[in-house]
Amino acid sequence: MWQRPMLSQIGRKCSDAAANLYVQFHKWSGLEVCLELSTKHWQNKSTFHHETPIFKQQDALQDAQLSHWRTGFSMTARVGDSENCIMSTSLESAVRSYVKALELSSRSCDEHFSTVRKWERWGKGKSIESLSRHDIREFIEWVHDLAVQNAGTNPGRTANKVRENLKAVLSWAWEQDLIESVPRLPKPRFQRDVAGRHYLTKSELNALYFATYALPRSRGWNHPYPVGNYWRAALVLFFNYGLDTGTIWKTNSSHQPILWRHVTWQQVSPNTQTRERSRWGWILYRRAKTGKMFVRPMNRVVHAHVRSLQQNDCDPESPVFTGGSSRPNLRFRQLCSIAGLEPRLNMESGAEEPWQLKDLRKTCATYYEEHIPGSSVEILGHYARGITYRHYAHRDPLAAKAIMTIPQPTAFTGLAKGITDMCPCCRRPFSAAE
Repeated sequence: MWQRPMLSQIGRKCSDAAANLYVQFHKWSGLEVCLELSTKHWQNKSTFHHETPIFKQQDALQDAQLSHWRTGFSMTARVGDSENCIMSTSLESAVRSYVKALELSSRSCDEHFSTVRKWERWGKGKSIESLSRHDIREFIEWVHDLAVQNAGTNPGRTANKVRENLKAVLSWAWEQDLIESVPRLPKPRFQRDVAGRHYLTKSELNALYFATYALPRSRGWNHPYPVGNYWRAALVLFFNYGLDTGTIWKTNSSHQPILWRHVTWQQVSPNTQTRERSRWGWILYRRAKTGKMFVRPMNRVVHAHVRSLQQNDCDPESPVFTGGSSRPNLRFRQLCSIAGLEPRLNMESGAEEPWQLKDLRKTCATYYEEHIPGSSVEILGHYARGITYRHYAHRDPLAAKAIMTIPQPTAFTGLAKGITDMCPCCRRPFSAAE
């Protein structure tokens, strides 16, 4: 089985005195390598395979180029000149290798290839080996000016996205020994905070939890439990795991919601690489955006709410949660209205905006970062750059510790204590609790 060699392992020799070219190459992962030769008198294109005899041409050779047609790697050599063999990697080939190696989501791939298209439109791009801070700054300024000309609403954010994409690709290329060092990048430009960092306080989470008892059921509701039971359990999982909406309720054909076969009450983790044990069981889920699979321990509060939804004869292929309808955000707005939550304010325009289920994910990140700094990156499943995080450090122990110890809103703890009809703090019925 062929193994892809590093670029430095590809033998090459160029003899200035004899006007001969010696090239030795390998067959990379079954892909063919094309050798193109051109002289003053003739041109020839040939395809060679591994262990092909070294090609030797006695005529005066002006140019020789070895190119790999799939990855974009190229080597140029000039006979009779002082120029040595140079290996160059285009930005496009580096991005393709980067997104393939890291298995990025489709949206992340689109953002990186959008940067490549801007790079090609700019027209001054070099190979990544010869990039300098000046080149990157000039490209980012061009992107910013282009966004301004196109009447973009946030040109600073557009330029910063390009900067972050270049930084990620160049850092990966340095880890793969494709470049000697990562060039210094210019400082980020000022941008408007589009998404906002809105989060719900624990008192507001308690109000939402209480309001689920007054949530009306959907038309044609035929499930054994009230719709509020499912929404209470959903709020608990949103807070503890920062899930996407598509992980709770399937509103799109591409979504993979949590099924009963994804829940185990065993103390041993289904993931053999995880050494931790959980007395409350484990839950498996897949992110709707990236498709990445997670195996997380259940704490006491999560265990109590998920257990309350299980029936004796439940189908392992049936979803755990229901009641979200085809548009869960509309149901969530209705729940916020019942709870009496004021709409969030846009920091720039001052306009009122309705709360969304994504704000629960931001709430989860906020409280985890306050509880154990750095744990929110692992809980939410965001990409952590760096060799240590990706190849050496196992971050499951950090996530498990954060999940098992995070302080819960008061209303969430009632079911775990056996209290189902009154507030655990003031002992008033949920219908009268504020």
